[in-house]
Amino acid sequence: MQELLYYIAILIYTSRVVYFFIGAAKERNKKSGNVNDADLPFVSIIIPARNEELNLVECIESVFSVDYPREKFEVIIVDDRSSDSTPSLLLMQQFRFPNLITARINFDGEKNLQGKAGALDYGIQRAKGEILLFTDADCTVHTQWVREHAKVYQDSKVAMVCAFTLIDGNNLFQKIQSVEWISTHTMASASVYYKQFLGCFGNNLSIKTTMYKQLGGYASIPFSVTEDLALMQQVGKQRQTIRYLCSIESSVKTKPCISFSEYLQQHKRWVRGATQLGWRATVFVSTSMAFWVGLALSIITLHPWWFFGFLTLRLIGDYAVNAPTLSLLKRNYLLIYSFPTVIFFSLLELSLPFMLLDPTISWKGQKLKM
Repeated sequence: MQELLYYIAILIYTSRVVYFFIGAAKERNKKSGNVNDADLPFVSIIIPARNEELNLVECIESVFSVDYPREKFEVIIVDDRSSDSTPSLLLMQQFRFPNLITARINFDGEKNLQGKAGALDYGIQRAKGEILLFTDADCTVHTQWVREHAKVYQDSKVAMVCAFTLIDGNNLFQKIQSVEWISTHTMASASVYYKQFLGCFGNNLSIKTTMYKQLGGYASIPFSVTEDLALMQQVGKQRQTIRYLCSIESSVKTKPCISFSEYLQQHKRWVRGATQLGWRATVFVSTSMAFWVGLALSIITLHPWWFFGFLTLRLIGDYAVNAPTLSLLKRNYLLIYSFPTVIFFSLLELSLPFMLLDPTISWKGQKLKM
């Protein structure tokens, strides 16, 4: 009976690995053709900013360094009630970049427009682009970023495009975050291939303006602390095509969490948002539990070989899923950190259910409730 349970756990977890490995590869290999400058769409880049004095100028400079016709994009930065020097920095940057548009929120939005969703919607209402492209004020973008998103919309069926966000870390904790983000992106991209949408990152996301308006915008979408996933789910319900790009050219870079408490707050927000996945979340958690059941059973029954077998399965399985992505994104130097990341995140998984006990989420100094 014990051996049967072991084999069932192995089968479940191996199936998960194969599912994500194949899906990510299929989505990664989709291609889009080049577009002549004359045929490129007008793009509105929306950037919410709240107390970003340390990152804002670098972000703006990177966005205005993109290889995209200057007359075919605008940048709208929404100051979400910053209390630092963000407003004065924005004013100075407007003198440098004429097609930089700034707006400021001075009030709390209605329930569906709390937090980042409200800031994004505020900027979108002022946008004139055919494509809405989102990033965050603590990010920097690749020079081909806008073009890589825009050319995917040659396919009229495409309504949303997601892409990878990278982290450059200096110490072990930051490198673990680098691997974790790439791993999360890889699984999310696989889910897009299967049309079972598990998530995306709102700091590298675009959507057709017509699609956003057809949905009624964030004002019509039930509030979520993961507004990017909520938007993705609504697009998916319309049976529109979503693409997930995996390339250096379509990527953005963001900053890692500096402290462990900041890291836990980030993951608490993600876990709370993931409850909206319904049965998909149940299935995903169950496949993770298969690993833990097998590991726990091997400890209880004092079978060290089974214990090391399950540990090896987890290490090799996660490595197999992530390695092709790391290679394509020229992050091969992170391969050696895959193993400590698996150990670290495996232990973190045990704490995730407890993060749901407190419904309050902190984001940029705001308290949000779903």
